[in-house]
Amino acid sequence: MKTVLIVDDDPFIVDLLTRQLEKKGLRIISSTDPETAYTMAEQQKPDLILSTQHIPLVLLTASDRMSDVEEAFLAGAQAYLLKPLDWDTAWPKIETLLSAA
Repeated sequence: MKTVLIVDDDPFIVDLLTRQLEKKGLRIISSTDPETAYTMAEQQKPDLILSTQHIPLVLLTASDRMSDVEEAFLAGAQAYLLKPLDWDTAWPKIETLLSAA
């Protein structure tokens, strides 16, 4: 069974999405608190995170395989940063995303 983590500050929206997605046979975990949601994502490794607020996603990873980079962008990442982090490369990407937010 696939697991979806729903994150939204409106409990009504969380409840609505939960009920609709459970009808589709999905296991739902949810939170109205971003910090709790982060912990839940780390611990339970959901297949999908659904949030109704647009928040830029930057992935930080040691993998430079082209398939991983492509998968990250298909999943919605706006930037892909490699470890060890090269600050001169990373900061302009981060700054651009923050200024657009």
